[in-house]
Amino acid sequence: MALTEFGKAVRKARIDTGQTLLSMATALGTTASFLSAMETGRKKIADQWIAKIDHFFRGQGRPVARLHELAAVANQAVPLDGLPLQQQMLVAGFAKSSFTAEELQTIADLLGKINNDKKGEDERADSTV
Repeated sequence: MALTEFGKAVRKARIDTGQTLLSMATALGTTASFLSAMETGRKKIADQWIAKIDHFFRGQGRPVARLHELAAVANQAVPLDGLPLQQQMLVAGFAKSSFTAEELQTIADLLGKINNDKKGEDERADSTV
């Protein structure tokens, strides 16, 4: 079975850190077959596993970018709980949109720029404290 984008990112991080599926599974207290099933989409990726995998790779000095988003895509579900109504409506609107791939890329680029600008503001605020 083909790897999901989540699985590709996790596999690349494993290779980059010299970990095998078995060594990572042992460190996380699970089986290699369970991790493999998450990577291929045969198993849904629970929030607790996203957190464990994130913590594992951060401890290896190799955080995986956008791990939560990649897991949501692999799970084919985006949790809306805790989001304000406006964000819930945006998620629902995008899910049912007929945007082209190019239009979606433009929106993604804009969101990335907004997030980067916001991170820069947060870092500047932290450095003045």
